[in-house]
Amino acid sequence: MLLEGKRLTDIPEKALAAFRREQLGFVFQEFNLLDTFTIRDNIFLPLVLAGKSYKEMTSRLEPIARTLGIEHLLDKFPYEVSGGQKQKTAVARALITHPRLILADEPTGALDSRSSDELLELFGEINRQGQTILMVTHSVKAASHANRVLFIKDGEVFHQIYRGLRTRHEFYQNISDTLTLIATGGGVHA
Repeated sequence: MLLEGKRLTDIPEKALAAFRREQLGFVFQEFNLLDTFTIRDNIFLPLVLAGKSYKEMTSRLEPIARTLGIEHLLDKFPYEVSGGQKQKTAVARALITHPRLILADEPTGALDSRSSDELLELFGEINRQGQTILMVTHSVKAASHANRVLFIKDGEVFHQIYRGLRTRHEFYQNISDTLTLIATGGGVHA
């Protein structure tokens, strides 16, 4: 596997850690927030680790918090907010470093349907603004919000489909049909 043209096995761990911190944003199913930190401090954490100034952290946070609608929550603690608000905090933490890629692992898995819908709409808006998001999900509904879906089987990309001009409902049906074909050994091949 290559990273910026270099084999991963040839890159020192310290350089890999810096790459992860500076170029990747992570959104997890269980939020991974620190309960003893405020929402603001949870979002600031990757910038603190990168040695950024408080002024820079604040200037980066303001537009993200406004976009996500969490500016009124910044002084609260994770245990004081809803699951949807925790996930928006996790998204803000992922975005604040201006990463090349956001990796989202089942980001709707711990959310109710309304919060899931809000998060998926938010991801769509973030993607339309130019941010690449790679989301892992078992949810056909979540996948139907994407522009491209990769199907993984036995650790390899088995098939892929693009939304194209399909509506979300049409794409949902296409994903569902493809999963049925894969599960029944139908004619879908990479």
